[in-house]
Amino acid sequence: MSQNPANEDGDIRKTVADMAYDAIAERIASAEYGALERITEARIVEEFGVSRGAAREALSRLAADGLVVLEIYKGAVVRAISRKDMADFLDVRGLFEAYAAQRSAGRINEEGARERVHEVLEHCRQLEEAPTSDGMVENDTLYHSTIMDLSGNSILPAEWRRLRRSRYRIRFIESLNRDEILETTAQTRDILHAILDGDTELAAELATRHIRLVNSRIQRMPTEQFDAIFNPPARKKGRAGKKDGEGEGAPAKARRPRTKVA
Repeated sequence: MSQNPANEDGDIRKTVADMAYDAIAERIASAEYGALERITEARIVEEFGVSRGAAREALSRLAADGLVVLEIYKGAVVRAISRKDMADFLDVRGLFEAYAAQRSAGRINEEGARERVHEVLEHCRQLEEAPTSDGMVENDTLYHSTIMDLSGNSILPAEWRRLRRSRYRIRFIESLNRDEILETTAQTRDILHAILDGDTELAAELATRHIRLVNSRIQRMPTEQFDAIFNPPARKKGRAGKKDGEGEGAPAKARRPRTKVA
């Protein structure tokens, strides 16, 4: 990742390439760009109004972060996700979360720490009263941001901000049904109570157990469900390679509103 000053990782400002990267990553995360959909430098220049150099740098960074696969002279394609990818991703996430929970428990008596944990617990209570996907995403974000901040490790919050944008996380959370939301929220509460008790070992153990249960749930998914969540297809194309809704002779800007990033 580039070290540009005031971006999400604590830098002072973002470059055009940073903003192109963020915009493309968001479209991948939201499935606007589907699995195996091609993204070329020319397309980035057209859709985001950036230079070819910025487009090339954004694609290189997306490839380094595992979101796309570069193809010589062809740009890149959105990387399809395998079950092993998910297991590997959750292994890394589990290390982050167990460490953050353990550190948070050890620092729970520092000023303001208990208040922040109680804030997340209150949000858990509200979610249990009215479980929704949007509420689950919000609760998940609040929980993770809190324990990463309370860990006292300056690297963890920035890494979490990067990981939380992952299409893995968002699509999975949105796939949870009511019972699964309630089960996940209960697990979150248990971790938070261990943190409040200052029990470092239990907090880490519960965080690790939670991630293992998430991975188990994903690995048991039928292939059709797994692909629907993690590998939604690229948008269908009509005749002459045009995407649905494009007419012959339609101007380029009618295909998708151009998003200026600089």
